[in-house]
Amino acid sequence: DPDGTNDSSSVIVDARAADVAITKTVDDATPDVNGNVTYTLTVTNNGPDTATGVTTTDLLPVGLTYVSDDGAGAYVPATGVWTIGALANGATLTLHITAQVTTHTAVTNTATVTSTSTDPVAANNSSNVAVNARDADLAITKTVDDASPNSSEIARP
Repeated sequence: DPDGTNDSSSVIVDARAADVAITKTVDDATPDVNGNVTYTLTVTNNGPDTATGVTTTDLLPVGLTYVSDDGAGAYVPATGVWTIGALANGATLTLHITAQVTTHTAVTNTATVTSTSTDPVAANNSSNVAVNARDADLAITKTVDDASPNSSEIARP
């Protein structure tokens, strides 16, 4: 081999891994139609390394109308994307999304989390919760003050 400078090669492998997980809850699973519900999204980095490029997606489905959130601009209602960025090992972030329920049918809302880091546990990257608006429960009671009136007291049409 006349040129020994090209006889070996090396590659640096970034073996960082971060298990990002999401849980989602709702404050009222049986709201009134046109009432508001608040979803709580909790993203956790179970480590062992810092997670990079962390984003969640929670686009409200038909039957829910966006009202507000406490993400300080990091959540975009039109796309459902919540941009987190880096999340340290063991760190947790929470986002609250308030929506108006506009349907009587059950609505399932799903949130997912992704990261540019290697995520060894994909099973905890999605969470969903359903709301089912209450239907009206109408009742009527009818009473009469005299169940056996005289025939002369009965009104005739």
